[in-house]
Amino acid sequence: MMARKWYIAIIVVVIAAMVALVLHVADFVVDDHHNEVAQTEIEYDGIIAEYNGNNVCEILVELGSVKTSSITSKSIRVVNSSSAPLVLVDHTTLCRCMDLRYSRESIGVGEYEDITLTFDSRGEWGNVGNYMEIITSVENVPIVLWIDAYVE
Repeated sequence: MMARKWYIAIIVVVIAAMVALVLHVADFVVDDHHNEVAQTEIEYDGIIAEYNGNNVCEILVELGSVKTSSITSKSIRVVNSSSAPLVLVDHTTLCRCMDLRYSRESIGVGEYEDITLTFDSRGEWGNVGNYMEIITSVENVPIVLWIDAYVE
């Protein structure tokens, strides 16, 4: 009987932790009033993201119409216009359908790095909107990618 109570207590704690994590992620996505947002969308062969190190850098990546079960890539050029070197440390995503390729080497002041966003449409259909965050060497100043596609 005692083991059953411990088992139930552990389940309750795990569920509470999962709910807290979901609420934290939702709060992080929605609660952007803590950071001023600098939006930049300029075409090159992809998108140029100018990172100044002071504001969250938000980028809208429009992939357009994508065929079912296909893989699409988009180039994003990250330009470091801050006053210090920048490192793309890691990235997080809410969907297994997206991935990023980039080096973790320092991007000097005034320099850039081309990164590649890959979208795998297998298992997706219709309008697809996703969120990805690139964690940088500047604390609390990420690069945020909003990805939009229509899978047909």
